[in-house]
Amino acid sequence: MTINIFSVDLEEWFHILNTDQIPNINHWINMESRIVSNTVKLLNLLNKHKTRSTFFILGWVAEHYPELVKEIKIQGHQIGSHGYSHTLVYQQTPEEFKQDITRAEDAIRAACGEKPKAYRAPGFSITASTLWALDILAKAGYQYDASILPADGAYGGIPTANPLPCRLTNGLLEFPTSTLNVGKKRLPYLGGGYLRCLPLTLLSQLSHIQHDHLQPLVLYIHPRDIDPNQPRLNLPPLRQFKSYVGLKSTYDKLSYLLENFEWGSMNEFDDSSDHTPSYNSLEPMLA
Repeated sequence: MTINIFSVDLEEWFHILNTDQIPNINHWINMESRIVSNTVKLLNLLNKHKTRSTFFILGWVAEHYPELVKEIKIQGHQIGSHGYSHTLVYQQTPEEFKQDITRAEDAIRAACGEKPKAYRAPGFSITASTLWALDILAKAGYQYDASILPADGAYGGIPTANPLPCRLTNGLLEFPTSTLNVGKKRLPYLGGGYLRCLPLTLLSQLSHIQHDHLQPLVLYIHPRDIDPNQPRLNLPPLRQFKSYVGLKSTYDKLSYLLENFEWGSMNEFDDSSDHTPSYNSLEPMLA
């Protein structure tokens, strides 16, 4: 049976990228916090379906809510890193990137006693021009990465990337988020705003198409995606729509997907004997 990947980007409701509506990181602690209640709701849902997930934990969150990170580990989920400051990779130098992931590692280890071995960049912002970040991760001891969007995206994307889990030449096991071919383009559909926006009937059809072709699904979600009562930032109309559409229906969509597909964490996928050699081949990131 194909193991599909359920992943959570553990960040607050206000960690929305590229907007001047978010105060400087030094003032985040003064913002209303909703991450504990939203994450507990996700944990309960995962526990109900006996599903383990990979949690990509923002270092700032680990630093300020260590008991939450400890609980995630106690419940058996894989501990990953989302960096510390939620900064896009291509807005950092290689040295700044090293410092960011190191600071996140320190905060996560202090919270739960474990060094993360999986990483996801904010906004899937490892691009064709920042592939150096993958080598930095490998040298730092990471085993898994989930930073590649194999399509055009708002903050990143490598449309020519392998769209399936694959072993990179530096040893990382890469988990690109799920996309499907629509004409000559690949379009993401199984995470964040895409998942919130699409109706359940279409999500089900698309997921079954990929699953029926023995292609593992890679889903990502944020705790804020299931919180219809979160505060609203004063964003431009299109950003408002993309940030807040579908909040009332996302929990039910996740419940359906958990009920109808087999999910697990990235390390469970790696340990499984079910994934075929084509998923584990030494394919380059770029076609």
